[in-house]
Amino acid sequence: MKTAVIRARIPEELKKDFTAIAAAHEMNLSHAIRVLMTQYVKQEKELVRREEETLEALEEIETGEIVDGDKVMTWLSSWGTSEEQEPPQ
Repeated sequence: MKTAVIRARIPEELKKDFTAIAAAHEMNLSHAIRVLMTQYVKQEKELVRREEETLEALEEIETGEIVDGDKVMTWLSSWGTSEEQEPPQ
């Protein structure tokens, strides 16, 4: 894996606290920053994905591409019975 060096100016107290927390988890500063950045990027990507799905769902609602909740519940209740229904459209 190709790596890159990042420089950042941060308050000395923040660096001291972060280094201490990293050490408590048996990580050096570089590893702790890598873990933190990985988690942050993953979280941000998930937020973008959720926003996109929400916008798609809102568009489906606006265009009438929805299924009545009562019809879905009736269909689900029929699962495993001799009178199992087709999924609602």
